[in-house]
Amino acid sequence: KISPAPRRCASAGREGPFASARATAAAAMGRKPIVGGNWKCNPATLKDCTDLLAAWEGGKFDAEKVDVIISPTAVHLPCVKDKAESLGIMVATQNVSNTGM
Repeated sequence: KISPAPRRCASAGREGPFASARATAAAAMGRKPIVGGNWKCNPATLKDCTDLLAAWEGGKFDAEKVDVIISPTAVHLPCVKDKAESLGIMVATQNVSNTGM
């Protein structure tokens, strides 16, 4: 079975024309920007999970300027927590329900 490649946001890594204004507004309000994502269907396996975390090892961000949070499913939480936190990424979990509740 071949797992699909992780989905990526089309605008990831692009600052856009209003990046400076957003940063100025956030600083003026005394708030730190938050970058977050959840894993409803990604990654499909625990190996994919460890591969994804390994890929993030090369990423850099200034934790003083931005909070980075990922929200894996409860199944992936044990695989993710220690490694993500060692990279400065905060971890939350999510509730996934087949009933929509």
